[in-house]
Amino acid sequence: MLQGLLSFKGPFRILNLSWFAFFLTFIVWFNYAPFSTTVQQDLGLTIGQARIISLCNLALTIPASIIIGMLLDRFGPRITFSSILVYAAFPTLAFACAQDFNQLVLSRLAMGIVGSGFVVGIRLVTEWFPPEEIGFAQGIYAGWGNFGSFAAEAVLPSIAAATAFLSVGETNWRLTIALTGIVAAIFGVIFYCNV
Repeated sequence: MLQGLLSFKGPFRILNLSWFAFFLTFIVWFNYAPFSTTVQQDLGLTIGQARIISLCNLALTIPASIIIGMLLDRFGPRITFSSILVYAAFPTLAFACAQDFNQLVLSRLAMGIVGSGFVVGIRLVTEWFPPEEIGFAQGIYAGWGNFGSFAAEAVLPSIAAATAFLSVGETNWRLTIALTGIVAAIFGVIFYCNV
């Protein structure tokens, strides 16, 4: 089974593309967390406002998961996951360009939809593996996908620091957050063409 995972053929190609799509949705979904203090200071937010923005990320994820599930039943995993990845660019860019608390809240509420991407891969992986291998495949999908939240915390501040020369003496949180959405949208096209 592990040897097949590295072959990138047949169902393992689908598994690898799926976990990476899930990974990207979680990077996008969690891209505010490593910059919460910086955003708070940059836009003069109160501690309460910064916490509200964090909660907005989760507010629509459950209802969005139900809607994504219905879209998945109608359009299938390929179109649904590709659409979520391309959609991710819009709230991400809106958040990166936000100038006040209200704009931040609206963009993070819209971001909650991206967090429901895990629903798609669960079905997709199940369709491509026999019953005796589904547990392993789901473990790979969920494990590597959920790793996106850690990657956001660990990698995004480094990207912001590396691109600080593009801004005036501060870490470039706006560019870094925008890049997560752009990368997700590009991979959405790749996913659509290869699944």
